[in-house]
Amino acid sequence: MSRARSLQAGLAILLTVVAIGTVGFMLIEGMSAFDGLYLTVITISTLGFGPGVFLGTGGRAFAIILLVLGLGGVLYTAVVGLELAVDRLLGDDRRKKRMQKTIDSLQGHTILCGYGQVGATAWRRLHGEGVDVVVVDSNPELIAGALEHGALAIVGDATHDGVLEQAGLERAGALVAAVRSDSDNLVITLSAKARRSNILVVARAIDAEAERKLFMAGADRVVAPQQVGAERLAALVLNTDTAEFIDLMIAGRFVEFRVAEFRISATSPFVGQSLRDLNLRAKGGAMVIAIGKEKNQLDVNPDPSTIFHTGQVVVAVGSQEQLDALKHLATTAQAHS
Repeated sequence: MSRARSLQAGLAILLTVVAIGTVGFMLIEGMSAFDGLYLTVITISTLGFGPGVFLGTGGRAFAIILLVLGLGGVLYTAVVGLELAVDRLLGDDRRKKRMQKTIDSLQGHTILCGYGQVGATAWRRLHGEGVDVVVVDSNPELIAGALEHGALAIVGDATHDGVLEQAGLERAGALVAAVRSDSDNLVITLSAKARRSNILVVARAIDAEAERKLFMAGADRVVAPQQVGAERLAALVLNTDTAEFIDLMIAGRFVEFRVAEFRISATSPFVGQSLRDLNLRAKGGAMVIAIGKEKNQLDVNPDPSTIFHTGQVVVAVGSQEQLDALKHLATTAQAHS
């Protein structure tokens, strides 16, 4: 429980004790509400009863119980309030020291430079997979948002070597350069590779020229979110029957594979032939990943001896060209070479 919540709980306890005390004195001693509240307050505060206050045996016993409960509540609330006040005055320094101690204990973590929309999305994915991530951004507001989500975060310019050292560059397993400036991502990549040539660096690029320079600077992977997003949007328009995509990094750039499906017709040359006999990978390049009577009855990763039958659903993965070639083979090509 946070100290602020603890303080709220302490105040709630005190109010409850005051209410119980007021009602108790009213019932036991027949007092008015104001007199009951007055006696409750002076009992809890240990000020003592003034002259002219006389309580019966029941009232005195109740006052003893009220004193124990109330004094405990007062002390608890006072201690928590003091700790909260100290935290408010010195909290930033203490919190930073605790966080830095945690960062210093990490091994093989990922340093994420930039916590904008791209960086925040990357953090959620990495964090969700159980990866230790240290976020670095020069914008205090973005860092505050990262801290609210439970991230280990540092306010600083990632183009400075000292900031990367603070984030644990010497012990990190990977670094993501995802700030908004291509030139800054280039500097971050150069700095990281200069200190740790074996560290995995994934960089964000906005334009094609920056992508080329980032590879020259030593980035292991370069991603252009705008370009990938634009290609995806166009592909969804052009291929309305298929909305499944697999992005792979090949030779330093993303290649997008599609998952397509088609049904074997009665006139298809595939009918009566096996996957092994057809040798589709060699002829068209696409890979058949499932075969079945219906979509909900698919045999995933079918055996090479599987025979094609009329009406079967075939699911394949490959580039658009490879999938087109497979469909062409399924309708017009001869089954035997």
